[in-house]
Amino acid sequence: MGFHNYDVAVTFTGLADYPRRVPFHPPQKYPEYRGTNLDPDNQVYHYVRETLRRLGLDRENFNTPAWNPLKEVIEPGMMVFVKPNTVRHFHIQGKNIFSIIIHASVMRPMLDYINIALNGKGRIVIGDAQVIFGHFDEAMAASQIDQLVAWYREQTPVPIELFDLRIYRAVPSWMGGERARAKVEEDPRGYTFINLGQHSHFEGIDPKLLRINIASHKDMLAHHGPAKHEYLFPNSVLQSDAVISIPKFKTHRRTAVTMALKNHMGLPALKDTLPHFMLGSPKEGGDQYPNPSARKRFHTWLRDRVEESPFIAVKAFYSGIDRLVWHSRYLRPFQDNVNEGMWYGNDTLWRTLLDVNRTLFYSDKEGKIRDTIQKRYFCLMDGIVGGEGDGPISCDPVTPGVLLAGFNPVAFDAVGASLMGFDIDRIPLVKRGLEQPSAKPLFRGGRGTIRVIDGDETLTLQEFQTRRNLKLAPHPNWAGHLERA
Repeated sequence: MGFHNYDVAVTFTGLADYPRRVPFHPPQKYPEYRGTNLDPDNQVYHYVRETLRRLGLDRENFNTPAWNPLKEVIEPGMMVFVKPNTVRHFHIQGKNIFSIIIHASVMRPMLDYINIALNGKGRIVIGDAQVIFGHFDEAMAASQIDQLVAWYREQTPVPIELFDLRIYRAVPSWMGGERARAKVEEDPRGYTFINLGQHSHFEGIDPKLLRINIASHKDMLAHHGPAKHEYLFPNSVLQSDAVISIPKFKTHRRTAVTMALKNHMGLPALKDTLPHFMLGSPKEGGDQYPNPSARKRFHTWLRDRVEESPFIAVKAFYSGIDRLVWHSRYLRPFQDNVNEGMWYGNDTLWRTLLDVNRTLFYSDKEGKIRDTIQKRYFCLMDGIVGGEGDGPISCDPVTPGVLLAGFNPVAFDAVGASLMGFDIDRIPLVKRGLEQPSAKPLFRGGRGTIRVIDGDETLTLQEFQTRRNLKLAPHPNWAGHLERA
């Protein structure tokens, strides 16, 4: 069962919360479980195990001491990279933090099964490149991943590493907020720029239009141009043999959904290379906002000056004017309330994400782009608590109590977005991922190749869409543009 297996298992657990006791032992002594401690209150472990069973993993050995569900993904001696979604260390509205990040109890059984597959030989690396304003250590504490890893290191001869993948993080600055930067660079194996070249979804687009609101457009331009589209990856990701992804089930302001494909946005170490929107309105060749606006255009010009200047006095001058321009909306409202591509018309971030995924899967350990998939992959999504509305960092908590698992991130997101109640043909990230006309596809074949194991039934994607609809609320700027009836 490999990358081009399009089965996705969906398990409704009936749970609305997580167990409390670290390190989240299983509720009973399963035949394959190598420990002795139990936690009868931890039903998350049970349902993760059940989800793996429903996928048919190592079917012939299930419920025996030899059961090794990840054996076709992980072999002894491999380096395994585990990517949790821990986007930020707090919910900015003070709501349930687990509407935006995963809970460590979902990771615990995966670590058990990774260790069974490694059989004492290999290495586990856990990491995330959060938003630049995120505090990594605090996010690890909030998710309880830090406590789980600290305990687990004492249980196995397999080395387990946990670190921040970023090379920079934001720190408080004289301008207010967190606009300055401090170095991180925790990957002991270093970092590599990978040029996707003509295989990028940005090839043919004017690179001068590309923006991310936290960096100078000149820095972006240095990494994007004709036949040059490069992303900085931690070598620990590149050198891994298998990737185990643990995303969160939530909505997103620029891509509608954030699940398997979007979780890999937390792999590149330098955010400055990741375009999030293009300058201007669609009439002007961009997707920054729906309607042309001289004030918004001036606001962006001022932000460019603030980001690109090395001089504090110059930054202060332009920043002061920018505040006046932006606050003018209280006297004379803008025609729309959208900026920085946070709406259904975003035509940029899907390109970035498919680029990042293509780079991840087609790069060898030295960062060379190859013709075939280079990494084994498995995904388990935490939807015990999920997020709707203003995602990915301000979600309203919901409790679908669901877990999803699969082998291909595009098929995975097609099923997950359908479950949310969205039309996947109105989500560019999913629709374009399914099409993939490139010689280096992330998905090949038709949608009919996607099979959904819903409980003990196997359905086509179309059948699943007629049966399941959680009717999650999309981001307000997507509302009315992607919901299924």
